[in-house]
Amino acid sequence: MGPTIPYLNEWLELSRSGKFDKAQEIYFEKLFASVIDVFKESNANLLPKGGVLFSILGYSPEPIILTANTIEPDVHIIFTTNNKSEGSSYMEKYLGSDYETIYLQEDTFEIIYKALKEQLLLHPTSHVTLDITGGKKSMVASAAIFGKDYGCKIVYVDFKEYIKDLRKPLPGSEVLNIVYDPFKDQPELFIK
Repeated sequence: MGPTIPYLNEWLELSRSGKFDKAQEIYFEKLFASVIDVFKESNANLLPKGGVLFSILGYSPEPIILTANTIEPDVHIIFTTNNKSEGSSYMEKYLGSDYETIYLQEDTFEIIYKALKEQLLLHPTSHVTLDITGGKKSMVASAAIFGKDYGCKIVYVDFKEYIKDLRKPLPGSEVLNIVYDPFKDQPELFIK
C-alpha cells in the first residue's frame, strides 16, 4: 500500500456497504485532494510543465484532474461525447476555469481526429500531451492515432493497486504512464 490517504477507510466502508452517493461525496470532498497531492509528487518529473494538454473525457473526471494538476498546462482542452454535466462541478472545483470543453456529436474517427486537429491548429506548439485515459474505446483509439501522427506525448492514468470488488483503483495508487513519447520511441523522426 502506498502513502496514507485521509478518509480512505471511511470511503472503503461506504463503498462496500453500497452507500455509493455518500462514498462519492467523501471521495471528492475529503479524499481526492490528497490523491492529487500524492499523484503530483510521484509524477512531478515525468513530463515538463506547460504546453497544451488534450484530454479525452468519458464519465470519470478524476484522471483528467490528476494529469492537469501534474503537468499544469498552459492550454487544456477536454474532448467528450458526454453532453451531461456529470462530474463538471468536480472539474471546476479542482481545475478552476483553466480548460475548454469540446462537445463532439459522435465518436467516429473522422470527427474526433478533425476536432483534435482543429484545436492543434488553434494552439500550435510542439509540446502537446494527449491524455487518453477517459472516453469510449473508439474515442481513445482515434485520439491515439492522432497523437502519433502529430508527435504528441500520449499518457494514460493507471494504478498500482485495484479493488476488485469495487472495480476501482485504490485511491493514492494512481500512476501516470507515458504510452508514447515520439522523442524516445521514434527519435529517427527528429534527426535532421
